[in-house]
Amino acid sequence: MTKTIIDAILAARTNPRLIPETTRLSGQVVSWDDEAVDELIRQLVDFGDELQEVVSPSNRSQDTVEKVPLAQLLQPIIHGLTERELKLQQSLAGESTKDDADGPPNTLPEWSDSRLRNVESLYRLTPEESDFRNHLLRWLGTAATENTTELWTELICHDPPAHRLGIVLAFSPMMQAGYQPSPEMLARLLTEATAHSQIAPAVFDLFNYYFRTGKLAVHPAAPRAPQLTELLGGLAGQLGKIEDGDFPPNFEAWQINQLVSDSVALIVALCDTFSLIGHQGAIGKLHQALSLKHRRVQTEAAAALTRLGDEAGKKALIALAQQPISRLRVLAYAEELGFKREISLELQGEIAIAESHLAIWLAEPTQMGLAPSSIELLDNREIYWPSYEHPVQCYLFRYAYGTGESAHRNIAICGPMVHAFVNDLQHLSIDEIYAAFAGWQTIHQDIFQMSPAKAQAAFPNEWRRLQSGLLENELEDVKVQTVGSFFGELVLIATGIRDNEAGTIVVDVTDSTWFETGNPEAPVDWKLAFAIWRGKKILQEFNPHEQA
Repeated sequence: MTKTIIDAILAARTNPRLIPETTRLSGQVVSWDDEAVDELIRQLVDFGDELQEVVSPSNRSQDTVEKVPLAQLLQPIIHGLTERELKLQQSLAGESTKDDADGPPNTLPEWSDSRLRNVESLYRLTPEESDFRNHLLRWLGTAATENTTELWTELICHDPPAHRLGIVLAFSPMMQAGYQPSPEMLARLLTEATAHSQIAPAVFDLFNYYFRTGKLAVHPAAPRAPQLTELLGGLAGQLGKIEDGDFPPNFEAWQINQLVSDSVALIVALCDTFSLIGHQGAIGKLHQALSLKHRRVQTEAAAALTRLGDEAGKKALIALAQQPISRLRVLAYAEELGFKREISLELQGEIAIAESHLAIWLAEPTQMGLAPSSIELLDNREIYWPSYEHPVQCYLFRYAYGTGESAHRNIAICGPMVHAFVNDLQHLSIDEIYAAFAGWQTIHQDIFQMSPAKAQAAFPNEWRRLQSGLLENELEDVKVQTVGSFFGELVLIATGIRDNEAGTIVVDVTDSTWFETGNPEAPVDWKLAFAIWRGKKILQEFNPHEQA
Protein backbone atom coordinates (compact mmCIF):
# COMPACT_ATOMS: atom_id res chain seq x y z
CA MET A 1 0.00 0.00 0.00
CA THR A 2 2.68 2.48 0.98
CA LYS A 3 4.76 1.73 -2.12
CA THR A 4 1.87 2.67 -4.41
CA ILE A 5 1.47 6.06 -2.77
CA ILE A 6 5.20 6.78 -2.64
CA ASP A 7 5.60 5.86 -6.31
CA ALA A 8 2.68 8.13 -7.23
CA ILE A 9 4.22 11.02 -5.30
CA LEU A 10 7.57 10.57 -7.01
CA ALA A 11 5.88 10.51 -10.42
CA ALA A 12 3.77 13.61 -9.71
CA ARG A 13 6.78 15.66 -8.62
CA THR A 14 7.81 16.13 -12.25
CA ASN A 15 4.38 15.65 -13.84
CA PRO A 16 1.71 17.85 -12.21
CA ARG A 17 -0.99 16.17 -14.28
CA LEU A 18 -0.60 13.15 -11.98
CA ILE A 19 -1.44 15.12 -8.83
CA PRO A 20 -5.13 14.06 -8.88
CA GLU A 21 -3.98 10.43 -8.72
CA THR A 22 -1.91 11.10 -5.59
CA THR A 23 -4.95 12.78 -4.03
CA ARG A 24 -7.13 9.79 -4.87
CA LEU A 25 -4.65 7.33 -3.38
CA SER A 26 -4.23 9.49 -0.28
CA GLY A 27 -7.92 9.06 0.46
CA GLN A 28 -7.33 5.36 1.06
CA VAL A 29 -5.32 5.93 4.25
CA VAL A 30 -8.60 6.56 6.11
CA SER A 31 -9.10 2.79 6.32
CA TRP A 32 -5.48 1.76 7.04
CA ASP A 33 -4.39 0.04 10.23
CA ASP A 34 -1.76 1.42 12.61
CA GLU A 35 1.05 -0.67 11.15
CA ALA A 36 0.48 0.68 7.63
CA VAL A 37 0.23 4.26 8.89
CA ASP A 38 3.49 3.95 10.83
CA GLU A 39 5.28 2.52 7.79
CA LEU A 40 4.01 5.33 5.58
CA ILE A 41 5.18 8.07 7.96
CA ARG A 42 8.57 6.38 8.30
CA GLN A 43 8.99 6.38 4.52
CA LEU A 44 7.94 10.04 4.30
CA VAL A 45 10.66 10.91 6.80
CA ASP A 46 13.14 9.13 4.54
CA PHE A 47 12.63 11.89 1.97
CA GLY A 48 14.81 13.96 4.33
CA ASP A 49 16.26 17.12 2.81
CA GLU A 50 14.08 16.69 -0.28
CA LEU A 51 11.26 18.17 1.79
CA GLN A 52 13.15 21.47 1.61
CA GLU A 53 14.24 21.19 -2.01
CA VAL A 54 13.59 24.28 -4.13
CA VAL A 55 14.56 24.63 -7.78
CA SER A 56 15.61 28.25 -8.27
CA PRO A 57 16.44 30.10 -11.49
CA SER A 58 20.12 30.04 -10.59
CA ASN A 59 20.34 26.24 -10.61
CA ARG A 60 17.78 25.50 -13.30
CA SER A 61 19.00 24.66 -16.79
CA GLN A 62 16.93 24.33 -19.94
CA ASP A 63 16.82 20.58 -19.36
CA THR A 64 15.66 20.93 -15.75
CA VAL A 65 12.01 20.17 -14.99
CA GLU A 66 10.81 22.25 -12.05
CA LYS A 67 9.53 19.89 -9.38
CA VAL A 68 6.25 20.21 -7.54
CA PRO A 69 7.10 20.93 -3.87
CA LEU A 70 7.09 17.63 -2.02
CA ALA A 71 5.23 19.08 0.96
CA GLN A 72 2.38 20.09 -1.37
CA LEU A 73 2.01 16.50 -2.55
CA LEU A 74 2.01 15.19 1.02
CA GLN A 75 -0.80 17.43 2.28
CA PRO A 76 -3.62 15.15 1.02
CA ILE A 77 -2.02 12.23 2.89
CA ILE A 78 -2.06 14.15 6.16
CA HIS A 79 -5.64 15.22 5.45
CA GLY A 80 -6.55 11.54 5.03
CA LEU A 81 -4.81 10.63 8.27
CA THR A 82 -6.72 13.39 10.05
CA GLU A 83 -9.97 12.01 8.70
CA ARG A 84 -8.84 8.59 9.96
CA GLU A 85 -8.50 9.97 13.50
CA LEU A 86 -11.99 11.46 13.32
CA LYS A 87 -13.41 8.17 12.06
CA LEU A 88 -11.73 6.27 14.91
CA GLN A 89 -13.12 8.73 17.45
CA GLN A 90 -16.65 8.42 16.04
CA SER A 91 -16.41 4.64 16.16
CA LEU A 92 -15.15 4.72 19.73
CA ALA A 93 -17.90 7.15 20.74
CA GLY A 94 -20.48 4.72 19.39
CA GLU A 95 -18.99 1.85 21.38
CA SER A 96 -18.88 3.98 24.52
CA THR A 97 -22.56 4.83 24.15
CA LYS A 98 -23.43 1.14 24.04
CA ASP A 99 -21.25 0.27 27.03
CA ASP A 100 -21.69 3.40 29.17
CA ALA A 101 -23.52 1.41 31.85
CA ASP A 102 -20.57 -0.95 32.30
CA GLY A 103 -17.87 1.58 33.17
CA PRO A 104 -16.02 4.73 32.07
CA PRO A 105 -16.00 5.65 28.35
CA ASN A 106 -13.32 4.24 26.08
CA THR A 107 -10.47 6.49 25.03
CA LEU A 108 -8.16 6.33 22.06
CA PRO A 109 -4.79 4.75 22.81
CA GLU A 110 -1.71 6.95 22.95
CA TRP A 111 0.39 7.11 19.83
CA SER A 112 3.50 4.94 19.87
CA ASP A 113 6.80 6.64 20.63
CA SER A 114 8.11 5.74 17.17
CA ARG A 115 5.16 7.41 15.43
CA LEU A 116 5.54 10.53 17.55
CA ARG A 117 9.26 10.73 16.76
CA ASN A 118 8.66 10.28 13.04
CA VAL A 119 5.90 12.88 12.92
CA GLU A 120 8.12 15.31 14.80
CA SER A 121 10.99 14.59 12.38
CA LEU A 122 8.70 15.12 9.40
CA TYR A 123 7.58 18.44 10.88
CA ARG A 124 11.07 19.72 11.61
CA LEU A 125 12.35 18.66 8.18
CA THR A 126 9.69 20.88 6.60
CA PRO A 127 10.54 24.59 6.12
CA GLU A 128 8.83 26.79 8.70
CA GLU A 129 7.09 28.82 5.97
CA SER A 130 5.45 25.70 4.49
CA ASP A 131 1.73 25.24 5.09
CA PHE A 132 2.47 21.50 5.47
CA ARG A 133 3.47 22.21 9.07
CA ASN A 134 -0.04 23.45 9.78
CA HIS A 135 -1.51 20.26 8.32
CA LEU A 136 0.71 18.14 10.56
CA LEU A 137 -0.30 20.17 13.61
CA ARG A 138 -3.95 19.71 12.72
CA TRP A 139 -3.42 15.94 12.61
CA LEU A 140 -1.72 15.98 16.01
CA GLY A 141 -4.43 18.18 17.50
CA THR A 142 -7.22 16.05 16.08
CA ALA A 143 -5.74 12.90 17.66
CA ALA A 144 -6.25 14.61 21.05
CA THR A 145 -4.35 12.05 23.12
CA GLU A 146 -2.10 13.13 25.96
CA ASN A 147 1.16 12.60 24.06
CA THR A 148 -0.06 14.10 20.75
CA THR A 149 -1.32 17.21 22.58
CA GLU A 150 2.02 17.48 24.37
CA LEU A 151 3.90 17.37 21.06
CA TRP A 152 1.44 19.84 19.48
CA THR A 153 2.07 22.26 22.35
CA GLU A 154 5.84 21.81 22.20
CA LEU A 155 5.97 22.56 18.47
CA ILE A 156 3.63 25.55 18.74
CA CYS A 157 5.70 26.99 21.59
CA HIS A 158 9.24 26.39 20.33
CA ASP A 159 9.14 25.70 16.58
CA PRO A 160 5.90 27.23 15.28
CA PRO A 161 4.82 27.42 11.63
CA ALA A 162 5.39 30.72 9.84
CA HIS A 163 2.68 30.27 7.22
CA ARG A 164 0.23 32.80 8.67
CA LEU A 165 -2.86 31.97 6.63
CA GLY A 166 -2.69 28.31 7.64
CA ILE A 167 -2.26 28.79 11.39
CA VAL A 168 -6.03 28.69 11.86
CA LEU A 169 -5.84 25.11 10.54
CA ALA A 170 -3.28 24.16 13.21
CA PHE A 171 -5.50 25.54 16.00
CA SER A 172 -8.85 24.33 14.65
CA PRO A 173 -8.92 20.96 16.53
CA MET A 174 -8.50 22.78 19.84
CA MET A 175 -11.67 24.75 19.11
CA GLN A 176 -13.96 21.74 18.64
CA ALA A 177 -16.93 21.50 20.97
CA GLY A 178 -15.77 18.29 22.62
CA TYR A 179 -12.19 19.35 23.28
CA GLN A 180 -11.27 20.15 26.88
CA PRO A 181 -7.93 22.00 27.35
CA SER A 182 -5.57 21.06 30.12
CA PRO A 183 -4.18 23.66 32.55
CA GLU A 184 -0.65 22.68 31.50
CA MET A 185 -1.32 23.41 27.82
CA LEU A 186 -2.97 26.74 28.62
CA ALA A 187 -0.08 27.82 30.82
CA ARG A 188 2.52 26.98 28.18
CA LEU A 189 0.60 28.73 25.43
CA LEU A 190 0.32 31.88 27.54
CA THR A 191 3.92 32.01 28.72
CA GLU A 192 5.78 30.51 25.74
CA ALA A 193 3.74 30.51 22.54
CA THR A 194 2.80 34.20 22.77
CA ALA A 195 6.47 35.06 22.29
CA HIS A 196 5.97 34.35 18.57
CA SER A 197 4.27 37.22 16.73
CA GLN A 198 2.47 34.95 14.27
CA ILE A 199 1.17 32.63 17.00
CA ALA A 200 0.14 35.08 19.74
CA PRO A 201 -3.12 36.22 18.03
CA ALA A 202 -4.27 32.61 17.61
CA VAL A 203 -3.50 31.87 21.28
CA PHE A 204 -5.63 34.77 22.53
CA ASP A 205 -8.39 33.89 20.07
CA LEU A 206 -8.32 30.37 21.51
CA PHE A 207 -8.51 31.66 25.08
CA ASN A 208 -11.37 33.97 24.13
CA TYR A 209 -13.24 31.07 22.56
CA TYR A 210 -12.83 28.91 25.69
CA PHE A 211 -14.02 31.71 27.96
CA ARG A 212 -16.90 32.80 25.71
CA THR A 213 -18.25 29.25 25.34
CA GLY A 214 -17.99 28.47 29.05
CA LYS A 215 -15.23 25.88 28.81
CA LEU A 216 -13.25 28.01 31.28
CA ALA A 217 -14.69 29.95 34.19
CA VAL A 218 -11.61 32.19 34.38
CA HIS A 219 -9.96 33.66 31.31
CA PRO A 220 -6.34 32.37 31.15
CA ALA A 221 -5.03 35.84 30.31
CA ALA A 222 -6.95 37.70 33.06
CA PRO A 223 -4.09 37.65 35.59
CA ARG A 224 -1.83 39.32 33.02
CA ALA A 225 -4.31 42.02 32.01
CA PRO A 226 -2.08 44.95 33.13
CA GLN A 227 0.92 43.67 31.13
CA LEU A 228 -1.27 42.98 28.10
CA THR A 229 -2.69 46.51 28.35
CA GLU A 230 0.83 47.90 28.04
CA LEU A 231 1.41 45.53 25.11
CA LEU A 232 -1.66 46.96 23.37
CA GLY A 233 -0.30 50.46 23.86
CA GLY A 234 3.07 49.47 22.44
CA LEU A 235 1.48 47.85 19.38
CA ALA A 236 -0.74 50.88 18.77
CA GLY A 237 2.26 53.19 19.09
CA GLN A 238 4.26 51.11 16.63
CA LEU A 239 1.43 51.10 14.09
CA GLY A 240 1.02 54.85 14.55
CA LYS A 241 4.66 55.42 13.63
CA ILE A 242 4.33 53.25 10.53
CA GLU A 243 1.20 55.15 9.48
CA ASP A 244 3.23 58.36 9.79
CA GLY A 245 5.97 56.92 7.58
CA ASP A 246 8.41 56.22 10.41
CA PHE A 247 9.43 52.67 9.46
CA PRO A 248 11.72 50.38 11.47
CA PRO A 249 15.31 50.74 10.21
CA ASN A 250 16.59 48.25 7.63
CA PHE A 251 13.14 46.72 7.13
CA GLU A 252 12.16 45.70 3.62
CA ALA A 253 8.62 46.25 2.32
CA TRP A 254 7.53 42.66 2.94
CA GLN A 255 8.83 42.81 6.52
CA ILE A 256 6.86 45.97 7.19
CA ASN A 257 3.72 44.40 5.75
CA GLN A 258 4.21 41.33 7.92
CA LEU A 259 4.83 43.47 11.00
CA VAL A 260 1.62 45.41 10.35
CA SER A 261 -0.37 42.23 9.72
CA ASP A 262 0.87 40.53 12.90
CA SER A 263 0.31 43.67 14.97
CA VAL A 264 -3.23 44.15 13.69
CA ALA A 265 -4.11 40.51 14.37
CA LEU A 266 -2.82 40.75 17.94
CA ILE A 267 -4.55 44.08 18.60
CA VAL A 268 -7.84 42.60 17.39
CA ALA A 269 -7.45 39.58 19.69
CA LEU A 270 -6.50 41.78 22.68
CA CYS A 271 -9.50 44.06 22.11
CA ASP A 272 -11.75 41.02 22.33
CA THR A 273 -9.92 39.79 25.42
CA PHE A 274 -10.31 43.05 27.32
CA SER A 275 -14.00 43.31 26.47
CA LEU A 276 -14.62 39.70 27.57
CA ILE A 277 -12.95 40.09 30.95
CA GLY A 278 -14.36 43.59 31.45
CA HIS A 279 -10.94 45.15 31.95
CA GLN A 280 -11.62 48.85 32.52
CA GLY A 281 -7.90 49.52 32.80
CA ALA A 282 -7.55 49.07 29.04
CA ILE A 283 -9.88 51.93 28.07
CA GLY A 284 -7.05 54.45 27.64
CA LYS A 285 -5.04 52.16 25.35
CA LEU A 286 -8.21 51.25 23.44
CA HIS A 287 -8.70 54.95 22.70
CA GLN A 288 -5.12 55.03 21.46
CA ALA A 289 -5.92 52.14 19.09
CA LEU A 290 -9.15 53.87 18.01
CA SER A 291 -7.12 56.89 16.89
CA LEU A 292 -5.21 54.83 14.30
CA LYS A 293 -6.18 54.90 10.62
CA HIS A 294 -6.50 51.13 10.19
CA ARG A 295 -10.23 50.40 9.83
CA ARG A 296 -10.16 46.92 11.35
CA VAL A 297 -8.28 48.21 14.39
CA GLN A 298 -10.73 51.11 14.73
CA THR A 299 -13.70 48.77 14.52
CA GLU A 300 -12.43 46.30 17.12
CA ALA A 301 -11.28 49.03 19.50
CA ALA A 302 -14.65 50.76 19.17
CA ALA A 303 -16.54 47.51 19.82
CA ALA A 304 -14.42 46.81 22.91
CA LEU A 305 -15.00 50.33 24.24
CA THR A 306 -18.74 49.95 23.67
CA ARG A 307 -18.82 46.69 25.62
CA LEU A 308 -16.88 48.39 28.42
CA GLY A 309 -19.52 51.15 28.58
CA ASP A 310 -17.57 53.92 26.86
CA GLU A 311 -19.97 55.97 24.71
CA ALA A 312 -17.15 57.02 22.37
CA GLY A 313 -16.98 53.45 21.11
CA LYS A 314 -20.62 53.44 20.02
CA LYS A 315 -20.26 56.79 18.23
CA ALA A 316 -17.17 55.50 16.43
CA LEU A 317 -18.96 52.35 15.28
CA ILE A 318 -21.87 54.34 13.87
CA ALA A 319 -19.41 56.52 11.94
CA LEU A 320 -17.46 53.48 10.70
CA ALA A 321 -20.60 52.09 9.07
CA GLN A 322 -19.95 54.66 6.34
CA GLN A 323 -16.81 52.74 5.36
CA PRO A 324 -17.48 49.73 3.08
CA ILE A 325 -14.51 47.78 4.48
CA SER A 326 -15.96 48.04 8.02
CA ARG A 327 -19.70 48.02 7.33
CA LEU A 328 -20.55 44.32 7.67
CA ARG A 329 -18.65 43.94 10.93
CA VAL A 330 -20.09 47.17 12.32
CA LEU A 331 -23.65 46.09 11.52
CA ALA A 332 -23.04 42.76 13.27
CA TYR A 333 -21.71 44.54 16.38
CA ALA A 334 -24.56 47.07 16.28
CA GLU A 335 -27.12 44.26 16.25
CA GLU A 336 -25.32 42.43 19.07
CA LEU A 337 -25.04 45.58 21.18
CA GLY A 338 -28.57 46.81 20.47
CA PHE A 339 -28.14 50.03 18.48
CA LYS A 340 -28.55 48.90 14.85
CA ARG A 341 -31.59 51.17 14.46
CA GLU A 342 -29.30 54.17 14.94
CA ILE A 343 -27.43 53.36 11.70
CA SER A 344 -28.84 54.74 8.44
CA LEU A 345 -31.13 52.30 6.64
CA GLU A 346 -29.32 53.14 3.41
CA LEU A 347 -26.15 51.64 4.85
CA GLN A 348 -28.08 48.45 5.65
CA GLY A 349 -29.52 48.06 2.14
CA GLU A 350 -28.61 45.43 -0.44
CA ILE A 351 -26.36 47.69 -2.50
CA ALA A 352 -24.46 48.87 0.59
CA ILE A 353 -24.03 45.27 1.76
CA ALA A 354 -22.77 44.19 -1.68
CA GLU A 355 -20.36 47.12 -1.71
CA SER A 356 -19.01 46.00 1.66
CA HIS A 357 -18.56 42.40 0.50
CA LEU A 358 -16.49 43.66 -2.43
CA ALA A 359 -14.33 45.95 -0.29
CA ILE A 360 -13.59 43.09 2.13
CA TRP A 361 -12.75 40.73 -0.74
CA LEU A 362 -10.40 43.22 -2.38
CA ALA A 363 -8.64 43.81 0.95
CA GLU A 364 -7.78 40.12 1.38
CA PRO A 365 -4.04 39.32 1.21
CA THR A 366 -4.65 37.06 -1.80
CA GLN A 367 -6.24 39.96 -3.71
CA MET A 368 -5.20 43.64 -3.56
CA GLY A 369 -4.33 43.48 0.13
CA LEU A 370 -6.03 46.75 1.08
CA ALA A 371 -9.40 48.40 0.75
CA PRO A 372 -10.08 50.47 -2.39
CA SER A 373 -10.05 54.27 -2.25
CA SER A 374 -13.50 54.42 -3.80
CA ILE A 375 -16.33 52.14 -4.94
CA GLU A 376 -19.31 53.21 -7.03
CA LEU A 377 -22.24 51.21 -8.40
CA LEU A 378 -22.04 50.82 -12.16
CA ASP A 379 -25.03 48.56 -12.81
CA ASN A 380 -27.33 46.14 -11.04
CA ARG A 381 -29.91 43.75 -12.43
CA GLU A 382 -31.70 40.55 -11.54
CA ILE A 383 -30.91 37.76 -14.00
CA TYR A 384 -30.75 34.01 -14.22
CA TRP A 385 -27.15 32.99 -13.56
CA PRO A 386 -25.34 29.69 -14.21
CA SER A 387 -25.76 27.13 -11.37
CA TYR A 388 -28.58 29.15 -9.72
CA GLU A 389 -32.16 27.89 -9.85
CA HIS A 390 -33.74 31.30 -9.31
CA PRO A 391 -32.81 34.79 -10.58
CA VAL A 392 -29.88 36.39 -8.79
CA GLN A 393 -29.34 40.08 -8.02
CA CYS A 394 -26.04 41.04 -9.68
CA TYR A 395 -24.03 44.19 -9.00
CA LEU A 396 -21.20 45.68 -11.02
CA PHE A 397 -18.98 48.13 -9.14
CA ARG A 398 -16.28 50.42 -10.44
CA TYR A 399 -13.48 50.59 -7.89
CA ALA A 400 -10.29 52.63 -7.67
CA TYR A 401 -7.02 52.72 -5.79
CA GLY A 402 -5.59 56.22 -5.61
CA THR A 403 -6.82 59.33 -7.40
CA GLY A 404 -6.17 61.16 -10.63
CA GLU A 405 -4.64 59.75 -13.79
CA SER A 406 -2.28 57.45 -11.87
CA ALA A 407 -5.14 55.66 -10.07
CA HIS A 408 -5.74 51.98 -10.68
CA ARG A 409 -9.36 51.39 -11.72
CA ASN A 410 -11.35 48.36 -12.76
CA ILE A 411 -14.78 46.74 -12.53
CA ALA A 412 -15.84 43.91 -10.21
CA ILE A 413 -18.97 41.85 -9.65
CA CYS A 414 -20.87 40.99 -6.49
CA GLY A 415 -23.93 38.79 -6.16
CA PRO A 416 -23.53 35.31 -7.62
CA MET A 417 -19.88 35.65 -6.65
CA VAL A 418 -17.39 38.33 -5.66
CA HIS A 419 -14.64 38.65 -8.22
CA ALA A 420 -12.42 41.03 -10.14
CA PHE A 421 -10.04 40.29 -12.99
CA VAL A 422 -6.48 41.46 -13.40
CA ASN A 423 -7.57 42.28 -16.95
CA ASP A 424 -8.96 45.79 -17.42
CA LEU A 425 -12.66 45.55 -18.33
CA GLN A 426 -13.43 49.27 -18.56
CA HIS A 427 -13.65 49.41 -22.37
CA LEU A 428 -16.22 46.60 -22.51
CA SER A 429 -19.99 47.04 -22.61
CA ILE A 430 -22.06 46.24 -19.52
CA ASP A 431 -23.40 43.08 -21.16
CA GLU A 432 -19.87 41.95 -22.06
CA ILE A 433 -18.70 42.52 -18.48
CA TYR A 434 -21.47 40.33 -17.07
CA ALA A 435 -20.63 37.75 -19.74
CA ALA A 436 -16.94 37.80 -18.76
CA PHE A 437 -17.77 36.76 -15.20
CA ALA A 438 -20.41 34.21 -16.23
CA GLY A 439 -18.16 32.59 -18.84
CA TRP A 440 -15.14 32.53 -16.53
CA GLN A 441 -17.12 30.95 -13.68
CA THR A 442 -18.90 28.26 -15.68
CA ILE A 443 -17.17 24.89 -15.79
CA HIS A 444 -18.81 22.05 -17.70
CA GLN A 445 -17.63 18.81 -19.23
CA ASP A 446 -19.02 19.93 -22.59
CA ILE A 447 -16.93 23.12 -22.59
CA PHE A 448 -13.26 22.46 -23.33
CA GLN A 449 -10.33 23.39 -25.57
CA MET A 450 -8.02 21.51 -27.92
CA SER A 451 -4.97 22.29 -30.02
CA PRO A 452 -5.51 23.50 -33.62
CA ALA A 453 -3.66 20.41 -34.90
CA LYS A 454 -5.98 18.07 -33.00
CA ALA A 455 -9.07 19.96 -34.21
CA GLN A 456 -7.89 19.84 -37.82
CA ALA A 457 -7.32 16.09 -37.62
CA ALA A 458 -10.52 15.25 -35.76
CA PHE A 459 -12.92 17.69 -37.43
CA PRO A 460 -11.55 18.46 -40.94
CA ASN A 461 -14.81 19.83 -42.39
CA GLU A 462 -15.56 22.14 -39.44
CA TRP A 463 -11.91 23.22 -39.41
CA ARG A 464 -12.10 24.33 -43.05
CA ARG A 465 -15.27 26.34 -42.41
CA LEU A 466 -13.70 28.03 -39.36
CA GLN A 467 -10.54 28.84 -41.30
CA SER A 468 -12.64 30.33 -44.09
CA GLY A 469 -14.52 32.47 -41.57
CA LEU A 470 -11.25 33.63 -40.07
CA LEU A 471 -9.86 34.67 -43.49
CA GLU A 472 -12.97 36.72 -44.25
CA ASN A 473 -12.08 39.08 -41.38
CA GLU A 474 -8.81 40.16 -43.06
CA LEU A 475 -6.82 40.51 -39.86
CA GLU A 476 -3.09 41.22 -39.68
CA ASP A 477 -0.57 39.19 -37.65
CA VAL A 478 -3.10 36.41 -37.17
CA LYS A 479 -2.25 33.61 -34.75
CA VAL A 480 -4.65 30.78 -33.92
CA GLN A 481 -4.47 30.30 -30.14
CA THR A 482 -6.86 27.41 -29.53
CA VAL A 483 -10.00 25.67 -30.69
CA GLY A 484 -12.90 25.45 -28.30
CA SER A 485 -15.80 23.08 -28.07
CA PHE A 486 -18.95 24.64 -26.62
CA PHE A 487 -21.65 22.01 -26.12
CA GLY A 488 -20.66 20.35 -29.38
CA GLU A 489 -20.15 23.59 -31.30
CA LEU A 490 -16.60 24.08 -32.58
CA VAL A 491 -15.14 27.61 -32.35
CA LEU A 492 -11.75 29.01 -33.35
CA ILE A 493 -10.00 31.59 -31.16
CA ALA A 494 -7.27 33.71 -32.77
CA THR A 495 -5.43 36.94 -32.03
CA GLY A 496 -4.53 39.63 -34.53
CA ILE A 497 -4.81 43.29 -35.47
CA ARG A 498 -7.83 45.02 -37.02
CA ASP A 499 -7.94 48.73 -37.84
CA ASN A 500 -4.63 49.15 -35.98
CA GLU A 501 -6.15 47.69 -32.80
CA ALA A 502 -4.98 44.43 -31.24
CA GLY A 503 -7.59 41.93 -30.17
CA THR A 504 -9.08 38.47 -30.27
CA ILE A 505 -11.55 37.02 -32.72
CA VAL A 506 -13.84 34.11 -31.91
CA VAL A 507 -15.11 32.37 -35.06
CA ASP A 508 -17.98 29.88 -35.06
CA VAL A 509 -19.63 28.20 -38.05
CA THR A 510 -22.05 31.09 -38.67
CA ASP A 511 -20.44 34.26 -37.32
CA SER A 512 -17.37 35.88 -35.80
CA THR A 513 -16.99 38.16 -32.76
CA TRP A 514 -14.18 40.65 -32.24
CA PHE A 515 -12.88 41.68 -28.81
CA GLU A 516 -10.42 44.56 -28.51
CA THR A 517 -7.45 44.08 -26.22
CA GLY A 518 -8.03 47.42 -24.50
CA ASN A 519 -5.51 48.53 -21.88
CA PRO A 520 -2.12 47.12 -23.01
CA GLU A 521 -0.92 46.98 -19.37
CA ALA A 522 -3.90 44.80 -18.37
CA PRO A 523 -5.26 43.48 -21.67
CA VAL A 524 -8.31 41.39 -22.40
CA ASP A 525 -6.34 38.41 -23.68
CA TRP A 526 -7.67 35.56 -25.81
CA LYS A 527 -8.53 33.44 -22.76
CA LEU A 528 -10.80 36.11 -21.30
CA ALA A 529 -12.19 36.93 -24.76
CA PHE A 530 -13.26 33.30 -25.14
CA ALA A 531 -14.81 33.46 -21.66
CA ILE A 532 -16.82 36.54 -22.70
CA TRP A 533 -18.03 34.73 -25.82
CA ARG A 534 -19.08 31.72 -23.73
CA GLY A 535 -20.72 33.93 -21.12
CA LYS A 536 -22.81 35.75 -23.71
CA LYS A 537 -24.06 32.45 -25.09
CA ILE A 538 -24.88 31.15 -21.61
CA LEU A 539 -26.65 34.30 -20.40
CA GLN A 540 -28.64 34.56 -23.63
CA GLU A 541 -29.79 30.97 -23.13
CA PHE A 542 -30.71 31.59 -19.48
CA ASN A 543 -32.26 35.02 -20.12
CA PRO A 544 -33.83 34.90 -23.61
CA HIS A 545 -35.66 38.23 -23.10
CA GLU A 546 -32.55 40.09 -21.93
CA GLN A 547 -29.85 41.66 -24.07
CA ALA A 548 -26.91 39.84 -22.45
